[in-house]
Amino acid sequence: MVLAATSVTMIATPGGNATGGLATPQHGAREVSVILQRQEPGGRNPSHRHDREEVLLMRAGEAQLTLGDEQFALAAGDSAIIPAQTLHQIENTGTSPAEWLLIAPAGVRFFRPDGEENFPEWAR
Repeated sequence: MVLAATSVTMIATPGGNATGGLATPQHGAREVSVILQRQEPGGRNPSHRHDREEVLLMRAGEAQLTLGDEQFALAAGDSAIIPAQTLHQIENTGTSPAEWLLIAPAGVRFFRPDGEENFPEWAR
C-alpha cells in the first residue's frame, strides 16, 4: 500500500517558523522523516540537537546554519549534513522567507540544549 499526503498542515513554531510533516509516522512513513520548514526574515529556530543524523536541503532563501561552534551560509540548492548529537540552529539571514526540507531516519529524537527531550507535534 502506498500512502501519500495531499497537503501539508503547517504549524507555527518559535522564532518565526512554520513546520509541517511530509513523511512522518502519522503520514505512514516507517523508515524516514521528511519535514518542511519555512522561516520569516530574521527568524531563528531554537538551538537543539538530535539523536540521529539529519540532512537539511535548502529550497528557497538564505540562512545561516550554526553547527556546534561553526557557522555556514546556506542558499537555495545547498545542503548540509548535521551529525547526531550536534547542537545546531538555523537563522534566516535574507530579506525573503527561507524554506528547507529536513530529512532524518524515522523516530529521530529532538533535544533542547539542556538535554530535555522535546517531541514536536509536527514530527509525529
